[in-house]
Amino acid sequence: MPDESAVCQNELEPVDKLPMSPLKPGKMGLLIARAGAGKTACLTHLAIGHLLKNEPVLHVCVDIMPDKVKLWYQELLKSLFANRPGCDAAAIQHRIEPHRFIMSFMNQTFSPGKLEQSIENLKQQTRFTPTLLILDGLDFDRNDRSVFEQIQDIANRQGLRVWFSARMHRHISDVNERGIPYPAHLIDDLFSSILTLTTEGDSIRLKILKQDEDYNAVTSGVLLDPGTFLLLKQEA
Repeated sequence: MPDESAVCQNELEPVDKLPMSPLKPGKMGLLIARAGAGKTACLTHLAIGHLLKNEPVLHVCVDIMPDKVKLWYQELLKSLFANRPGCDAAAIQHRIEPHRFIMSFMNQTFSPGKLEQSIENLKQQTRFTPTLLILDGLDFDRNDRSVFEQIQDIANRQGLRVWFSARMHRHISDVNERGIPYPAHLIDDLFSSILTLTTEGDSIRLKILKQDEDYNAVTSGVLLDPGTFLLLKQEA
């Protein structure tokens, strides 16, 4: 009998399905959206793409309970594989869990130094060496440029790919000359890739504002299923 999870892995590689290039080691990406638009779910979806390829993921949540993040993984896996013949979401979850570690900080206790010390502790005590870091919920209003520069240094030293989420506010319309909105409009040079998510009817619209260090003209983007974040439709 074939390995079911291997079949599912070949059928679904979420990062490759999205119209964006994977981050390179030492590079940082940013996902910007308003509250409730699916930032955590989308980052979890990206993480699953790495986990299916047995790439270790450290998911750091700031002011988010770890149990909530675990639930996102469980629910997304169910949604992704429920209608695929021969796929067992529970078995896939069991297989990928050793490659995932979830860590939580409060915003007032987070610092780049504590983050790197935690990474070192994981490597030394559990032999867990992440290749992807999800940093979800860090408040961009409370942290200045130096914090992100320090995390960039950590990414370089550790060989990490780092994805952030950032919250966009309706009452702040600042956008820089390169088309990058608040809260990244003053620090966009630190990120290799910048994406935005917006709700649109029964779907999610993803736009790529920056990719592989290059700023792209903002197009209409692509539509994603809000339950799985799989590609629904690509538009010109």
